[in-house]
Amino acid sequence: MKKQLFLLLGVVFHLSLYAQTNFAVHIDGKDNNLRIGMDSICRNWTLEAWIKPDDDVWKEQEVIIGGGEYSKLNSLDYLPLIIKKGYLYNFGADLTGCKLPVNQWSHVAATCNGTSIKLYLNGEEVAHKDTATVILPGAIGINESSNSIFGGLIDEVRIWTTGLTKKELKAWMYRPLTNRHPQFDKLKGYYNFDDLSDDISLNRAAEGRMSFHIRNGRLKQYEKQPLAYIVENDNKLFHTDLKKQKLFKTVVLPTEWDAQQGEHDFQLLKLKIETQGKQNPKSVRELTLDFSTCSSLADIERIHVYNAGSKPHSETLIELIEGGLQVKSSKITIQLPKNEFTQLKHGTNYILITADIAADASLGNRIEAYLKTVKINNKYILPIHAKDCLPIAITTNSYSNPKVLRVLQWNIWHGGNHLGKNGPERIINLIKHSNADIITMQEGYGSQKKIADALGFYLQTPSLKDNLCLYSRYPLKKINTKNKFFSNPAFVQMPNGKEIYVNGCWLRYAHRPAYASSIANYGMKPSGWVAEDSILGLVDIQRLIENDLSPYISESTPIIIGGDFNSGSHLDWTHKAAPLHFGYVAEELPISRYMQNNGFKDTFREIYPNEAERGEGTFAVIYGQSQTSRIDFIYSKGKNLRTLSSKIVRTMPEIDDVWPSDHAAVLTVFVIE
Repeated sequence: MKKQLFLLLGVVFHLSLYAQTNFAVHIDGKDNNLRIGMDSICRNWTLEAWIKPDDDVWKEQEVIIGGGEYSKLNSLDYLPLIIKKGYLYNFGADLTGCKLPVNQWSHVAATCNGTSIKLYLNGEEVAHKDTATVILPGAIGINESSNSIFGGLIDEVRIWTTGLTKKELKAWMYRPLTNRHPQFDKLKGYYNFDDLSDDISLNRAAEGRMSFHIRNGRLKQYEKQPLAYIVENDNKLFHTDLKKQKLFKTVVLPTEWDAQQGEHDFQLLKLKIETQGKQNPKSVRELTLDFSTCSSLADIERIHVYNAGSKPHSETLIELIEGGLQVKSSKITIQLPKNEFTQLKHGTNYILITADIAADASLGNRIEAYLKTVKINNKYILPIHAKDCLPIAITTNSYSNPKVLRVLQWNIWHGGNHLGKNGPERIINLIKHSNADIITMQEGYGSQKKIADALGFYLQTPSLKDNLCLYSRYPLKKINTKNKFFSNPAFVQMPNGKEIYVNGCWLRYAHRPAYASSIANYGMKPSGWVAEDSILGLVDIQRLIENDLSPYISESTPIIIGGDFNSGSHLDWTHKAAPLHFGYVAEELPISRYMQNNGFKDTFREIYPNEAERGEGTFAVIYGQSQTSRIDFIYSKGKNLRTLSSKIVRTMPEIDDVWPSDHAAVLTVFVIE
């Protein structure tokens, strides 16, 4: 009897060791906002999820998968899978399914195969219509307002770029996805929420610059409402029968940041390995790297390989090759030790490759590493590579060269609070990593002192809860203005005794519509944008130049104006670049023309004059449908001020971490001569 009891306890311990815990996300139906920011999918798609409503009282609409912010566009369906008065519903086809049960788990799905849209409940078709649509699956459990927030539990959200069949839905709805699914290469989003902690949850299907990870926030970010959270899933129909560990997806994510001369541990790339199961864990044995596209191997002193944990932002890095390695040839194979740090865990595993950049690395040289193969156990894997990242090059900083001035322009979005308590910390980390000497900032709204203290910089702001903030490594001499919400002028006292005029501004935007985020609409009139900009933003910048700049400068004064101009540039909205802007052309946009006519250089377009080849935008960088609207600028003027490089910064220095603002930043490096 004792022997039998001992064996039974042993079996229970063994099972608990490898048991998979399944979690679902709880959405409060009031204020929770799970953004994923996914871009549109055209005519072939599937959306599916398990849901459990929290009561039997239905709103007019409750969203399962919706478009999210800035999604009310007439060119697509922004409510592709919702509940309308208790019935499953697809907005684009005006398609109504059956009434949904309450207080129990149900599997719901909408599919489109290019010719017809179908709704499914628990694997059975409940409605269809012969049509096809473009959808925008940008958020989970919400569209844009609290009126449509779902209340209850959601799990196993899957987003596909193909119309799954009934057979495929039924075969996989009761179990976790694996790479054995017949349509696995068409999987664009997979959210099982098991890793949700505080502000983010990963998209396990991610493979590009925009990973579409969940940004867990609130509609009213200033109120102390709880974020969405996970609970143990009590869905008895769904079976997490994962045992022996298997690979799910292996993806390489490169950086978009330029490397600075003398920089240590510059993040070159991250290897993201998704696994399923705990039994017989696999190990990463070998990495083969190709540096042949680098301009010069002499720019790299050493490379390092780290275990970077299971989250995009890792607090602890464990070096796998002590002291790193020299790059002696363009192709190198790295043998990794077999230990607990190269052994893969169930879920997400990050391996980080960094580089120590030589202090005398050549400015402008290209730097890149390509991960050719990964050996896991005894099998060589060809990883998936992100294809939508910007090239990176060698740049410099004011530590290496006292003539250099690095300027960062960034609207941080309501103090950076849209990612909860970690949002401002991400803002600070990015600014520190940029090594910016001056930051022109909008929407500080209560975070400016925390940021200034963390940087150790001088701060100029109308008040500690105001919009505009100006930070500087060097002393600031304030210039008074009557337009504190729009203009924040000062002289920066450089170490060599010279003064530079700097202003961080914010201009009013066109309302009908704010074309920066609504270009994917049919029937818009660019002449209207021009007209509104002429009476709003153009007036603001004219006042700034006439009242806050011209009276204080001489012909020799170097001038830098960074700001959220809330207007596009005539240098972007050309016939040549029309395909980037939903076919629209707006070459008469007045604000950028005014700046150009007054002798100012658009520093980004100065470095990248081809608007069709470099059409990346700054608003709204976290939404896939809005990637080419450039409304944030750094303008310069002055004979002694030369632009060395300029870049739209739209990814975190910590590769694959979520972006904390709705605006990208602009980083321009100047040489003061």
